[in-house]
Amino acid sequence: MYEYTVPKAMGGEVETIAMIELTAREEMQATKRTGSGSDSMFKLAYELAKQALVEVNGEKVGLADGSVDAAFDRMPPAVRNLVLQAYAELHSPPEGASEGFKESRRVRVA
Repeated sequence: MYEYTVPKAMGGEVETIAMIELTAREEMQATKRTGSGSDSMFKLAYELAKQALVEVNGEKVGLADGSVDAAFDRMPPAVRNLVLQAYAELHSPPEGASEGFKESRRVRVA
């Protein structure tokens, strides 16, 4: 679990959040909740972030009881954006890793 401190000027009542890295199954669950439509990519970003958000101010939140949705609804827009950024940071390769990965490509004959 990764805990972040929300800057006082931004958070309102939100002081800390905690997030987890998602499994492939959890990512697929978020994708299924997104549905389809022209705004589906925007919805997916929110659903992935909500899936990864497990605590607000030290209190557990979750999808099953609706507490993560309630917590998201109470967050100011800037804090929701921080949650989205935290998700992206946790689930993206470190800087430079993509280039090294792509450079490692080799042609093999099967």
